[in-house]
Amino acid sequence: MQRRLLSKPCLILVMGVAGTGKSTLSREILRRLRAVYLDNNLIADAFFPDTRNGPNYKRLRPKFYKALYRIAEENLKCGNSVLLDVPHIKEIQTHEWHAFIKNLTRKTESTLVAIRCFCSEKVLRARLSERGEKRDRWKLEHWQQFISAEPPDVAIPIPHLNLNTEKSLRRNVSAALRYILEHGA
Repeated sequence: MQRRLLSKPCLILVMGVAGTGKSTLSREILRRLRAVYLDNNLIADAFFPDTRNGPNYKRLRPKFYKALYRIAEENLKCGNSVLLDVPHIKEIQTHEWHAFIKNLTRKTESTLVAIRCFCSEKVLRARLSERGEKRDRWKLEHWQQFISAEPPDVAIPIPHLNLNTEKSLRRNVSAALRYILEHGA
């Protein structure tokens, strides 16, 4: 399968609560589109393979994001599109994040394309349980606290595509690619 190259660098944010299908969707997009893949779990796992909770993780979490954005920036400057597979649930709610992301795309002469993955709370819980990751234990054991801190239906105050990942993967990949090509090229 030939992977498409976008006409100009694009920062593709695939976001949503853990377990909503971001990585599954991202991998399928990357089979069809040329972009550098950055996943927050790849950095976080190097330091905290078994948890996404606790004071040490919470203290370092902003630094993981900073590292990902720095790598993304350099790739965008080099003309590479970047697919960033990160929840962004907390960050996207702040004015500082909006200013930061706007500045990042401006100085790298890139386009921002955002895709939010979501599913029902019932499906989300089942997925986290089925995948059996140690880092998801706290979420499952403290479900209400987790869901309150990272609600799956939080408002996304930037233009984006909503994809219900309970629908067929093929359909969602097609919709995501159309959206990326329409808004990022």
